[in-house]
Amino acid sequence: MNLKSERRGIHVDQSELLCKKGCGYYGNPAWQGFCSKCWREEYHKARQKQIQEDWELAERLQREEEEAYASSQSTQGAQSLTFSKFEEKKTNEKTRKVTTVKKFFTASSRTGAKKGNFLLCF
Repeated sequence: MNLKSERRGIHVDQSELLCKKGCGYYGNPAWQGFCSKCWREEYHKARQKQIQEDWELAERLQREEEEAYASSQSTQGAQSLTFSKFEEKKTNEKTRKVTTVKKFFTASSRTGAKKGNFLLCF
């Protein structure tokens, strides 16, 4: 039998087993080719980066929400101001109507009529 045919199994070169970072320790496929020490460092860096990105996103969303709230408050204030002007106009109109109606039922000095004097026409 040939020597090559007797060798069975997986053959891996020694350099393929070493840590991807080149620290000299052996890597592990479960840790994407890093040794445990380098894996923790890489994982920690990746996690810190993700935390920073999430923090920046949260700040941006908070700013946008505050700006939207502020613009809605200014719009609401303008609507409130418009409504108060409407209320003022409505009150003035109502007062003017009441005054006009009262004029119909009170004696007028222009007609020369005095209280108690009636003109009867047949």
